[in-house]
Amino acid sequence: MTTAHEIRNLIEHTTTGTHRRRVPEEVKQQVRRYAEHRRAQGATWQAIARETALEARKLRTWCQKPLPTASPPVLRPVQVVEKPKASTDLVLVASTGLRVEGLGVEEAARLIRLLA
Repeated sequence: MTTAHEIRNLIEHTTTGTHRRRVPEEVKQQVRRYAEHRRAQGATWQAIARETALEARKLRTWCQKPLPTASPPVLRPVQVVEKPKASTDLVLVASTGLRVEGLGVEEAARLIRLLA
């Protein structure tokens, strides 16, 4: 397990000089492992931030990202199914409350002419 002192040295080495460089993902992973270990021991984010010389907000942001797994993501077979077609049957509801379902367009038109 990487110690807080080692993490501080890694981060200082990365961020010293006139131009700050992005902290490598490998260093962030070490920080995440350390923070997870310390949180399991009951340490607060502020305490871990002091130990590692990081801002608590940055520390929590880094720790929200999941650690990479050793195995690649699993691909699962899928089956593509056609979307069911919408019903083309019409439903007629008369002002009297009469409801007629299951007619095609021609039958519905004929019924409307008969009822008119």
